Amino acid sequence: MRLFGQGDRLFGRDIECATLDHLITEARSGRSAALVLRGEAGVGKTALLRYARSTAPTSLAISGVEDEAGFPFAGLHRLLVPLLPGRGPLPAGQRAALEVACGLADGPPPDLYLVSLAALSLLAAAPRLCVIDDVQWLDRESALALAFVARRLHAEGVVMLFGERVTGDDSGLLAGVPVLAVGGLAPDAALALLSDIVTTDLDLALAERVAEESGGNPLALTDLGLELTADQWRGATALPEPVPIGSRLEAHYAARARTYPAATRTWLLIAAAGAGADADHVLAAARLLAVAPRDAAPAEADRLVTGSPPVEFRHPLVRSAIYGDAPPAERRTVHAALAEAVIDDTEADRRAWHQAAAAAEPDEEVAAALERSAARAGARGGYTARATFLNRAAELSPRAGDRAARRVEAAAAAMTAGAYARALVLLDSVDADHLSGPVRGSALLTRALAAVNTGSPTGLRDAPAMCLEAAAAFGTDHDRARRAVVQAIDHHIGAEHLSGTGDEPVAAEAARLAETDPDGLDGRLLSAYATFIRDGYEAGAPALRRAVAAITDPGLPDETLIRRFVVAINYCNMLWDDDTKLLLLDRAEAAARRAGALHTLDLVHFVGTMTDAALGRLNHADRHDAAGQRLRRSFGITVEQEQVWRHPELVTWRAPDGIRETLPHALQVFEMLHLGGMHGTTRLAMAVLEIGSAGYPAARELLLGLVDLGRPRRYAWALPDLVEAALRAGDLHTAERARADLELAATAAGTARALGLLDRSRALLAEPGHAETHYRDAIERLAGTPAHGDLARAHLIYGEWLRRRRRRRDARAQLASALDMFQEVRAVAFTHRTMQELAALGLGESARVPDPGAGQTILTPQEAAVAILARTGETNAEIAAQLFLSANTVDYHLRKVFRKLGVSSRRQLRDVLPD
Repeated sequence: MRLFGQGDRLFGRDIECATLDHLITEARSGRSAALVLRGEAGVGKTALLRYARSTAPTSLAISGVEDEAGFPFAGLHRLLVPLLPGRGPLPAGQRAALEVACGLADGPPPDLYLVSLAALSLLAAAPRLCVIDDVQWLDRESALALAFVARRLHAEGVVMLFGERVTGDDSGLLAGVPVLAVGGLAPDAALALLSDIVTTDLDLALAERVAEESGGNPLALTDLGLELTADQWRGATALPEPVPIGSRLEAHYAARARTYPAATRTWLLIAAAGAGADADHVLAAARLLAVAPRDAAPAEADRLVTGSPPVEFRHPLVRSAIYGDAPPAERRTVHAALAEAVIDDTEADRRAWHQAAAAAEPDEEVAAALERSAARAGARGGYTARATFLNRAAELSPRAGDRAARRVEAAAAAMTAGAYARALVLLDSVDADHLSGPVRGSALLTRALAAVNTGSPTGLRDAPAMCLEAAAAFGTDHDRARRAVVQAIDHHIGAEHLSGTGDEPVAAEAARLAETDPDGLDGRLLSAYATFIRDGYEAGAPALRRAVAAITDPGLPDETLIRRFVVAINYCNMLWDDDTKLLLLDRAEAAARRAGALHTLDLVHFVGTMTDAALGRLNHADRHDAAGQRLRRSFGITVEQEQVWRHPELVTWRAPDGIRETLPHALQVFEMLHLGGMHGTTRLAMAVLEIGSAGYPAARELLLGLVDLGRPRRYAWALPDLVEAALRAGDLHTAERARADLELAATAAGTARALGLLDRSRALLAEPGHAETHYRDAIERLAGTPAHGDLARAHLIYGEWLRRRRRRRDARAQLASALDMFQEVRAVAFTHRTMQELAALGLGESARVPDPGAGQTILTPQEAAVAILARTGETNAEIAAQLFLSANTVDYHLRKVFRKLGVSSRRQLRDVLPD
């Protein structure tokens, strides 16, 4: 038994207490930690959290309140109230977001992760223990923000402890935070607890039975110890059947409350329905119903409640039992009183919610009030609350059309909040007969996005068609119609050949709507796609360039860039315009950081990995990949869940063992999910692996499934690989056809990389007297581009050609350049192929592949990111803001960097860190 606080006792919790002691002790040395105490109701989570607070020098603590779950950031605000006066030094964006979220200022809806970062910064500035109990009843925004903080903690000296009740529906909000499962007490501890509580003689066999049937639940044991009679404990009188445990314990509390006088029950019901309200509000509602705090006496005598007011229930089960057992009419009466008691307009949302709970039938006035509350919630970034308010407003709407419109809006809010499955459920509840015009268009767009984001097997297949239907539904609202078709293009490119909609319907609608605003951004995007699909490269390339130029306009707002950069990246792919593509990625990354839009930033890193891997800039791809993994850990995505984000186009360059067996399974998954873009990218990656390993026939088959010879379109960038694979597989006819298509596409694109790859392909097919000029031209052109892999391969095949011409010295120079470039990025398959060529020149022993870590000091990705920014003179606070860490964690990583690299200042980093 452990004693703490004011005589509080813990039985059989030595392991749990030791774990908490260790975390709090480590925090004194600056190490942060987070832990979820998860267990069933009454198992002792709250007692353990009280124990932790008793051992920590300073702490903050809140508990989730069920009635506040619909108010965005309510829990976070309560936790941070003591720290808010210190918000001045926060980065401006974080401070502004926090102030809007907490209702301290007006402004645009704050990004959830900017608010989360502000909370992290505030907590890191004042190390302490933070306790958040009853997480299952926190508002979603607060839970997400606090979970994000917990996953980003490192070296701040902060410990975050969460108490969460096990429920049948795991919200996943705390995914990625370590969990300590709190179970029932062991038999000896359960008997010790009963012996401590029961003051009369105790029949040991009976006590063992109670301990077993209760599962060692401390709350059940405590209540039974106090409630059963002396005769029952001695075994002289039978125990009630069944013994009130678990869900039956809740029924037990309800039955107890039914024995109280009517005034007591009313007082308890006011306290249960008004949880989270201030004392004046509760007292005002009580006066309206002619009850007072003194009426709580019977419940206080039974220790079900304390305080009058604020009323504290002995356990959440008591509150839920009181509220759930009350007749609906009595609940409505109490909520009506609580609504009438709200006289402050700043509490209008609480009044509207109580009015809704008091309504027995549809009421447009109440529905309109809820709609206004939804707007206020959205303005604070509380999209989950917005969805909840709107859904309740829909339930109370007398007119069917209003019901449908409000539920569609609720689904859109859920979509914005990231609750994709909830958005689909809300849409499924809408009567389609009452959907028309813009409301139908909004419903279709939301369904398309939600289906794609839930990973529905048919989501991406059907999304383009739904977007086109939405555009038609928007009718003369051309702005929304254009946006819908741009979204259709985005989904169509994602689904590619696995889309349920052909190219022509998308192109036709894009062409029609482009005419409504030919000089606007979306008009140019639509016109470019339609022209490219219908007329091919020669007419499409200029239109694509105009669209890309509109997106790269320096005056384009960050919000628009964030929405449109993926479409622009795809257009750059069609043009082989790598310089603009990399510029767009840099700008989108900076915009996402400024906005705190971490999901967009994750997308930037995902696209950046694909881009750099395609260019053979594998070290840059590694940077994006590592940054994306760190972000996904912050979101609570586990290693197992993250497999869908893996990059075959990066992995195949490295050719790890077993990769040829793994990739076909990835293809099956992408095909099942209709992820045509990833399916095609994986096939191309597999072909590159085969070419690197001299598996030319296999590469040829893979590539023929991607291109449409005679009609170069989206996969024109696969044509150079097809030329090489087909030629070396002995299929000269296919190689020539691929080269002809490449001639058309590369000439229309006109970029240095496109023309360099065309020269490389011409060289492969040229007569000996003309090939060398093409090889040299290819190397010269590609040397001025970011295409590290293409340039290295140009050196390789030129060196191979020279060796076969018996020009050993010239071949050695080209192959050595290729080997250096492949080894620099650890392109294993191509490295071995190059070494085989060098071995044929008698240079095999001198060209061994070095160990990537040999002679190097390896920094972790996080350390490297910190070091790169520190090298440029960024302060710890500035680095923290960019990497979404606390300044303490930056300082921790920087000290490790200095130690590993043997330097003592940021200035010295410039000399020891490579570009």
